[in-house]
Amino acid sequence: MGNVRLAAGSTVVGRDRELAMLHDVLAATANGTGGCAVLTGAPGIGKTRLLADVSEHARALGLAVAPSRAIELDRAAPLRSLLSAVGAAGPRPVDLAPLRDNPGDRLWYAERLGDALEAYVAEQPLVIVLDDAHWCDELSALALRVLVPRLASSPLRWMLARRPVPADSPAQDAIDWLVSEDTAAELRLGPLDDDAVQALCANVLGAAPDATVLALAAAGKGNPFLLEQYLSALKDTGQILIGDGVASVVGGDLPESFLSAVDQRLRGLSAQTRRLLQAGSVFGRPFSLHAAALLVGQPATTLVPAAEEAVSAGILLDQDAVLAFAHDLWRQAVYDNLAGTTRTTLHREAASVVRAEGCAPVEIAEHLVRSGQRGDREAVQVLRQAAEDVAARAPGTAADLALHALGMLPADDPQRNALGARAVGLLASAGRVAQARELGEATLRADADGHTRATVLLGLAEALKHAGQNRTAAEYAQRALADPAVPDVIRAHLHAVEAHALLYVDDLAGADRAGTDADRLGTETGEPAATAFGNSARSVVARAQGRLDDALACAGKAVSVSDAAGGTALHRHPRIWYGAALAAVERFAEAEAAYEAGRHKAEELGSGWAQPLMHYYHSCALFAQGRLDEAAADAEAGVRIAEQLTALQLCVPLLGLLARIATVRAQLPVAHEHLRRMNRLRADGITAAPEDVAWSIAVVQFADGQAAPALATLAELFGWLPDRLLLLSNDPGAGAELVRIALAAADTTRARSAAAAAGVLAGRNPAVATFAGVAAQAEGLARRDPAALRRAVDLLRDCPRPLVRISAFEDAAKAEKEAGQRRRAIELLEQAIAEANRCGARRPAERMARRLRVLGVQTGTRPEPAGGGGGGSALSGLTAAERTIGLLVAEGMTNQQIATRIGRSPHTVDSHLRNIFSKVNVNSRVALTRIVLGGDRP
Repeated sequence: MGNVRLAAGSTVVGRDRELAMLHDVLAATANGTGGCAVLTGAPGIGKTRLLADVSEHARALGLAVAPSRAIELDRAAPLRSLLSAVGAAGPRPVDLAPLRDNPGDRLWYAERLGDALEAYVAEQPLVIVLDDAHWCDELSALALRVLVPRLASSPLRWMLARRPVPADSPAQDAIDWLVSEDTAAELRLGPLDDDAVQALCANVLGAAPDATVLALAAAGKGNPFLLEQYLSALKDTGQILIGDGVASVVGGDLPESFLSAVDQRLRGLSAQTRRLLQAGSVFGRPFSLHAAALLVGQPATTLVPAAEEAVSAGILLDQDAVLAFAHDLWRQAVYDNLAGTTRTTLHREAASVVRAEGCAPVEIAEHLVRSGQRGDREAVQVLRQAAEDVAARAPGTAADLALHALGMLPADDPQRNALGARAVGLLASAGRVAQARELGEATLRADADGHTRATVLLGLAEALKHAGQNRTAAEYAQRALADPAVPDVIRAHLHAVEAHALLYVDDLAGADRAGTDADRLGTETGEPAATAFGNSARSVVARAQGRLDDALACAGKAVSVSDAAGGTALHRHPRIWYGAALAAVERFAEAEAAYEAGRHKAEELGSGWAQPLMHYYHSCALFAQGRLDEAAADAEAGVRIAEQLTALQLCVPLLGLLARIATVRAQLPVAHEHLRRMNRLRADGITAAPEDVAWSIAVVQFADGQAAPALATLAELFGWLPDRLLLLSNDPGAGAELVRIALAAADTTRARSAAAAAGVLAGRNPAVATFAGVAAQAEGLARRDPAALRRAVDLLRDCPRPLVRISAFEDAAKAEKEAGQRRRAIELLEQAIAEANRCGARRPAERMARRLRVLGVQTGTRPEPAGGGGGGSALSGLTAAERTIGLLVAEGMTNQQIATRIGRSPHTVDSHLRNIFSKVNVNSRVALTRIVLGGDRP
C-alpha cells in the first residue's frame, strides 16, 4: 500500500501530506504565528475528519480550540457561525460580553469580536475550527474578511473547511478573497488514490480487500464517505465474506450506486426512526428530541428508541441533549427524499415549533419561506420583522427576507409598494445596486403613492452615490425632486444626495444650490442629517472654488448641527470634510484632532463606510506634512477596510494617493501597481473626482518622463482652471507641478493658465502664506522669472508643507545656477536634500543630488534613520512611528491598545506592523518581541 497509513488516533487515510502541513502550521501557532488554512473539497471527501485530527493535535500542543460547524440556517442569523465556534472555545471561554446589547452595525461587531480574540490570544494561542464554512452568515463572512488579516501576526489560527458549492455566497466570496490576497492558504482535497482506497477498505471491513472489493470500490471515485457507506451497506446485507483475513464480495443484487447504498442503509431503519430523521432534516440544525416530537405530532418518549437506533447506526450523534446528523450528506439525503408536499408541510409546522421555542425571527422566517404559501399575512409579517431585526448587521440577509415576503404577497396587495420600497433600500445598503435598480423601477411603474415613489428614488440615489455612479445618482434625485408632491422632509435628503453627486460631475454651481436647499429644508423640517450632509457638500464646493473661509464655515456648521442633534445626523460624519477644510488652510493639528474625533465616532457608531474615507483625508493631511511613511500606512489601511467592506469605490482615491506617495519615495514600480489596481476598478464603472484619478496618473507619467501624455491626461483639469481649484486647494504644490508638466510638453499657454490659477487661489486666501509662495513659484517657472522664484523661497521658508518647500528650493537653485550664483544654488539644494531625506522623499532627493554633483558637490540621498536607533539596533531601519509601535508590541499591547495610546486607527497600526515585519523579517508579534527585547535577529 505504498506510504499510505492510518493517522494515529483517527481514521484519516491517504492524507499524509495535508496532515503534515496542518500539523506544521499548528506548531507555528504554538510559537506565536497566526494565519488561516482553508480545506476545499466535495462533500464526503474527508474535510471533517482532517479537522477532527487538527483539533486533537492542537489540544496536544497546548493550544485552545474553538470548534464548530456552520449550518445552512446560519445564513439568516448575523454572526452566529463565528460565535458558535468562539463560544465553544476551551479550555476557557472567550469573553464576549462587549458584543452584547449594542446597536452597532456590521463593522462594529466584527471589530469588537476582533478585540475579544486579540485579548484572548495574548494569554493563550487559539485555533478556530469551522467546518462547512460555506454556510457562514453574512456578518461572519465580513468578520473573516476583517479578522483573518488583522490577527495574522497573533497566535490565532483559523481552520476553515468548505465545499466548492454553493459558489456564490458571502462566505464563499470572503474565503475566495482571503485566498486571492494570500491571507489564507488553500488545500484542495481531491479523491483518494488507489493505495488510500485500499487502506480505507481494509479499515472499514477489518480485513484486506480482494480484487472483487477493489473493483467495486473504484466506482466510488475516491470519496471516503460514500465508499464507507457503500461497504457498510454490503456488510449489513451479508454481501461481504471475510475469510483468512481477506474480504470478498459475494452474491448479486448489489446497490446500483453509492448514493443508493446510502438510501439502502436508511431503508433498513425502522419507520419511526426514518420519521425522526425526516423531522431532523427539516430543522437544518442540531435539534432536541422534544422539538422533533412536536413536529411529527408524537410524545417525545415514543421517539427515544428511534433516536437510539439512529445513533447506533452512526447516522445521528448525541451531543449534550441535542441530536445532530453525523454528516451533512446524511441530512441532505433524507431531506432530498421528502416529497414536495411533505417538505412544505413540515416546514410550516417547524415554523410553529421554533416560534414556541423562542427562536429568532430569522429562523422562523426561513421555515416560512420554505413552506412556500402565498398570501399568508402572518408569514409576511414575520419575514418583515426578521428583516428589520438584522438590517443593520446583515443588510443582504434582510434584503433577501424582504424579497421573500414580497414574493408571498399577491400583485394587488396594498402592502407591496411600501415593502418594495423597503427592499430597495436594503438591497442598496447591501451593495446590490443592479438588483435595487431593477426592483425600484418595477415599484415605480406600479401605482405607488408619492411618498413611496420618493422613498424609492431616494434609496436608489443614495445607493448609486455610494457605488460611485454619481451622474445616475444625481438623475434619480432630480427625478424625485421634479414631483411637487414629494414631502419636504424627503426633499431635504434628496437635495443633500444630489449635492454630493453633482460635485463629481463638474457642476459646482448645482452642487452648491442643492446643498443650500438641503440646509434650508433640513432646518425647516427638523432633519439635521440633511442639513449636515448639505453643508458638507457646500464645504467641498467652497474648497473647489478656493473659498476656504467659506469651506470652514460650512463644514463647521455641519459638525455643530450633527453634534447637537445626534442620531442619524452623526452617521453623516461631517468631521471628514471639516478636517479637509482645516488641512486646506494648514491648521494641521486641528485637522488631525477632527479626524481622530471622527474616527472614534465612526468606530462607536459602527459606520463602516466612513472609515476608508476618513483614512483617505487623514492620509492626505499626513502627506501634506511630509510624513510619507505614516501617510502610506494610513492609506493602505483605508484600502484594506474598503476591500473588506466591498466598498470598492473608496479604493479609487486611496490607490491614487498611494501612487503619488510611492512616486515621491522613488518607488515607481509600486506606483504603477497602485494605478493598475485603480484602473481595474474604473474599468468596472467606478468613478472618482478627476483630482484623485487624472492627477495621480499624470504624476506617475511625468515621473516616467512622459510629459506629453501627462499633459493630455490633465487636459480636463487644465480646462477647468481657474473656476475649479480643488486640486490646488487640496495640494497647493500641484500649482507649480502643473506648470512644470506643461513647460516640459512645450505648452506655455497652459503653463501660464496654471500659474494664474495659483494666483487666484492666493488672492482669495491671503492669510495662507503657502498659496502666495506657490503662486510666486508657478509664476517664476511660467515666465522664467528668477526674482519670483527667490520670492517664493522667502514666502515658503516657514511653510508647514515640506514637499512644497523642497520644490521651491529646487526651482530657485536651478535659477541661481543659471544666473551664475553657484554658492547660493548649492546652499538651496543642500537644504532641500536634507529636508527630503527627513521626509523619505527619495525621488526629489536623488534628482537634487545629481544637480549637486554637476556643481561639483558629492552628497548622500539616504533618508535619515528614524526614531533615534543606533546603527546596530534591531529597529534602526524603522521610522519613528514604526519604532514606537514595535516597542509597544514588545510591552504586550494589542493593536487596539496601541491605537488608543498613539491616537491612530487600529487598521493604521496594523499597516505599520506589516511594514515592521517586512523590514525585520519576521511574521509574528512574538518574534518581534524577541528582537526588541533581546536584539536577536531571526
